[in-house]
Amino acid sequence: MCAVLAANIEVSRKEEGLKSYLMGTDIVYKGGFVGLGGTTGYAMAMPVAASAAGYRFVGVAAEKVDNSAGSGGELGVKVFTRGLFKMAATSITQAMVGQMMYLVDDQTFDDVPGGVGVPVGILVAYVSTTEGWIDIAPAVAIAGNQKTSLDFVTKTDNYTVLVTDSGTKFAIATDAKVFTLPSTAKGLTYQFWNTGATDGNNIITISPAAADAISGGGLTLGVANKDLINTKSTANKFDMVELVGDGSDGWIITKIAGIWVAEG
Repeated sequence: MCAVLAANIEVSRKEEGLKSYLMGTDIVYKGGFVGLGGTTGYAMAMPVAASAAGYRFVGVAAEKVDNSAGSGGELGVKVFTRGLFKMAATSITQAMVGQMMYLVDDQTFDDVPGGVGVPVGILVAYVSTTEGWIDIAPAVAIAGNQKTSLDFVTKTDNYTVLVTDSGTKFAIATDAKVFTLPSTAKGLTYQFWNTGATDGNNIITISPAAADAISGGGLTLGVANKDLINTKSTANKFDMVELVGDGSDGWIITKIAGIWVAEG
């Protein structure tokens, strides 16, 4: 039953741009990059880029919290989820202002998406080759599946695509590589580009989860557990396909260029 107010009330609120996350068994230092662990879902200091698979960047720590002797979820840590931060860099230039920057470790960024290519913010001001101001809000939005466009990420080996990769444009110039998709989830979006040096240079295979199908694009598809293939004999440089998860039946082709076929 509805009732209009007849007196003042106190309502709970949270400060915009500051969020609290339950901690994993880790130490988070004030001013460091913070992520949610892919397997635990708890907040932890972001690892080095090469070992950050499964982590989702959520912001910069507003305080130090030591839960290394506790258990997961025992303590919480406050994290800034938006704002401009002056952070250490590996090697940047003035020409990179406006570009997405990527994780190196929990206090350092670089313009190169090393490891699993975790974005941490847009470079908005160059200070020196080893320091710059970044706007973290776009990277937090990307990690939260509120996607903006990402730079290309080059892969040279078979790759298991992560949920946190949503929004990524994968560039593949190496022959006979397989991209294994995660289980479908509504709104997940990936692009796959053939960047082989010449036409007929390489074959790309995109493999869905066993219960998922790839549909659309004018192709005879829609069968669960069937790969989508950019065959080598007909492949041209810059053939591409974009897949969007429907969260139910699998993946829908929303953009396509070149000849792609379904697994027989």
